[in-house]
Amino acid sequence: MSADDQKYKQLYNKIYGTYIDVSSTENTVSNYTTLAKDYETDFVGLGYETPRVIAQTALELIQDQKNSKFLDIACGTGLVAQELRKSGFKGGIDGIDGSAGMLELAKPKNLYSQLKEAFIYPGIDMPFENNAYMGVVCSGGFGPGHLDPKVLVDLIRVCVSGGVIVFATRFNAVAGEYVSALNKEIERLEENGLWKKVKNFTTTYFDYDFSNQEDPTKSEPLLASIHCYKKMLGSF
Repeated sequence: MSADDQKYKQLYNKIYGTYIDVSSTENTVSNYTTLAKDYETDFVGLGYETPRVIAQTALELIQDQKNSKFLDIACGTGLVAQELRKSGFKGGIDGIDGSAGMLELAKPKNLYSQLKEAFIYPGIDMPFENNAYMGVVCSGGFGPGHLDPKVLVDLIRVCVSGGVIVFATRFNAVAGEYVSALNKEIERLEENGLWKKVKNFTTTYFDYDFSNQEDPTKSEPLLASIHCYKKMLGSF
């Protein structure tokens, strides 16, 4: 293994060992608060381009951007909101995250109309009104140790009819069971007429992934699925 690969493997192990506790959302959020000042350097250091992809994809799907408002789920330090602003979006953006430390870093950037510190649990509504947002986005919230797939219905609730929900999930050996549960919930919501798929595509989540169980020294890109759905009329 080269010196560069060793560096990236250490960083990867930090993210999947020190940041993320795949067995506990609460522990993961606590870790993000503890490591908040390192977060952007660590994640961007592995080639974290998903916030840009999420932002640009959402904007491509919304025609009336002038009168639109976004909700950024698991917003962290504001990477998706930054990309929305870089792309010229001038409407309102609200954010929600369970990590006080991450939100403290997001606040001074002045990207958001409001920020809410709250955990997102199945069966408990987020502190936002029904049909309030033209776009709901989430870059890093759907993965092991993060959001339960069953909270997807609440993303639909806060979105206006005809609005878009754009979110990512990474998939590798670590995430296989989670991705299976997420896909089942996505299909259930579509079968129940709550949303309709606009498009899905694959992109790179990190440039490096060391989850290969046969050869943990082997590096390959960590892939992500970008899910794009439109809320159906009258679903809430």
